[in-house]
Amino acid sequence: MSPQRQTVKKIDSVEVQGEGSYVVLTGVKVSEMRAMRKSAEDKDFDHFQGGLDLIAKHIQDWNWVDDDGNPLALPANNPEVIDDLTDEESKFLAGLLIGTETAKN
Repeated sequence: MSPQRQTVKKIDSVEVQGEGSYVVLTGVKVSEMRAMRKSAEDKDFDHFQGGLDLIAKHIQDWNWVDDDGNPLALPANNPEVIDDLTDEESKFLAGLLIGTETAKN
């Protein structure tokens, strides 16, 4: 058996979306982190928006819902869905991407 890169992970998101919820994320590449750091040198760079854009780019699938229990569209299909996330949900996703949140598969 040969090595295989594990860049796509399905992660349990029970703490922000309840039992049975999940999100599928692709891993952030070093080149993306370097680009973000370089962009951050620009005084007009919006760090918050840059982080949200990175999150949206890496979500491949999820079964998340809004406050009324309606499925949230995937950011790839509807980027504005990121605006509907709670602060807790966005922090959870950011933590998974940058490694401060422990992924529970």
